[in-house]
Amino acid sequence: MKRSLWTKDIVLTALAAALLSAGKQALASIPNVEVVTLLIMLYAACFKPQIAFIATAVFIVIECFIWGIHTWVLAYIIHWNFVAFATFLLSRVFKVKNRFIYLAFTILVTASFGVLTTLIDSIIGAGRTGRSFSLIFSVTYMRGIYFYIVHVVGNAAFNITLFAPMRDLLDKLMIKYYGRDVFLREGDGAAVLKQKENVNEPAPLTGAGSRDTIETDAGRSDDSDDPRE
Repeated sequence: MKRSLWTKDIVLTALAAALLSAGKQALASIPNVEVVTLLIMLYAACFKPQIAFIATAVFIVIECFIWGIHTWVLAYIIHWNFVAFATFLLSRVFKVKNRFIYLAFTILVTASFGVLTTLIDSIIGAGRTGRSFSLIFSVTYMRGIYFYIVHVVGNAAFNITLFAPMRDLLDKLMIKYYGRDVFLREGDGAAVLKQKENVNEPAPLTGAGSRDTIETDAGRSDDSDDPRE
């Protein structure tokens, strides 16, 4: 059973990483428009944490093979892992369901990417040239501000239209992929599904006004022993 689960985890991790790379390359011709943010958020919200983080790491390694190693690698390591970790906290720890909170997070984290890349380049540039860090930072950031705005608008549009429906779809697909019992035991998304299924179930007869009342009506005393208490 464990070997079967590991195999499914490995396959899903490979598929998730491949989708990240394919999605990145598919939109590479459109400057600063990407689906990587959306996909990593979905992975962190719907998959096991290790799958989301390993798929993100594999994606970064693939990007290094495609584009070579430069200052952007450090920005990728910090940014994409933060996106995965923060989404994991929002969805799994704090159980946030409001899509506008995820939209606000997407806007903030996307805007921070431009600041992060500019910060790294400015630190390295100031160290190499001896020029003022603040001057290099302001000039570099203002030079790319159009692309940063496009990046924020694009990610906001992807998130508000696709995040919620794709999250629900992935939860259903995970039930089919792992099996209902396994997903209910290991997946947080399934726990939500289980709660929904229990909404229409009758409440158990416990506490005042339930079993005690029934027993009183039957002529038994309220202080009779209840094996469930």
